[in-house]
Amino acid sequence: MWFLGAAAATAIGTGLVATQLRHVDITYYRPQGERTIKFWTFRTTVRRILAEAKIPINTHNFVSQGLSQKVSGNISLYVKQAVPIWIRTAHRHFQYWTTDYRVRDILQTLKIHLGPLDSVYPGLNRDVSAGARLDVIRRWLSDKTVTASLPFATEYQPDPTLFQGHDEIKTPGQSGEKVTTVQVLYQDGRPVSQKILASRVVKAPRNRVVLYGTSQLVARGGQVVQFSQEISMVSTGYWPDPSWSNGYTATGLKAQYGVVAVDPAVIPLGTRLYIPGYGFAIAADTGSAIVGDRIDLCFNSGWQAINWGVRDVTVFILN
Repeated sequence: MWFLGAAAATAIGTGLVATQLRHVDITYYRPQGERTIKFWTFRTTVRRILAEAKIPINTHNFVSQGLSQKVSGNISLYVKQAVPIWIRTAHRHFQYWTTDYRVRDILQTLKIHLGPLDSVYPGLNRDVSAGARLDVIRRWLSDKTVTASLPFATEYQPDPTLFQGHDEIKTPGQSGEKVTTVQVLYQDGRPVSQKILASRVVKAPRNRVVLYGTSQLVARGGQVVQFSQEISMVSTGYWPDPSWSNGYTATGLKAQYGVVAVDPAVIPLGTRLYIPGYGFAIAADTGSAIVGDRIDLCFNSGWQAINWGVRDVTVFILN
């Protein structure tokens, strides 16, 4: 074989076939970095030249010239190896062959635009390799108005007109209403956090008022008496003796059975009472010796008063 410059003639049988030795300069880009390959070859197509250079050939690689292209002279080639990666977005998860190795360039090629709150993993300036996973995370803010019910409280008030153990609703409760403006951060369509921007009560709750009974019952000889208070007292008896009494009490009532003398600081005059063994009475008289827990019961005769004597009694204050 003879080479004349860059050409040679080789005898095959009785004919001559012209062959040409050509110089190849390949710039080969991979995720691992750039590599330059230079050599001489008789190969006449780009595909065979790449095969001789042991550069993997697949349909996803970028080659500056077509694989089937005939080569007539020296040639410079630019090859970028494609690598498969996985891309996940809020709604898709797919495999993609890329000849871009930087995340920023991959997104630009795919026309995936990031919003101000969006992010991507790994970062925009990171490089990827075969099998890498690229996560595009979408985030956005949205304001919403939330209306909430404000529960009412229950207020209890005593009522002497009701028996103990009984209650009655005086004022029904009414719930209030609060309106809150909330800013919600969504990530890939799901709320992940929120903060309150404003809150106001548009209707205040109205408390429910419940009356509860304080009146008690006492039974004496088949008679049921409703009372609000009971006081332990020392009782004595008196009668309106004409020799020392004009027959009338300090309040102007006639002194008779059913009228009693009390200390107004303990039992106000005019209070209706029930004294077991004596009966119903009204506090309508006073006396110099009737102080504190003393009570003097009026009788119609002296023998009744003397017969009563001095007794410890429970005085029931009637409603």
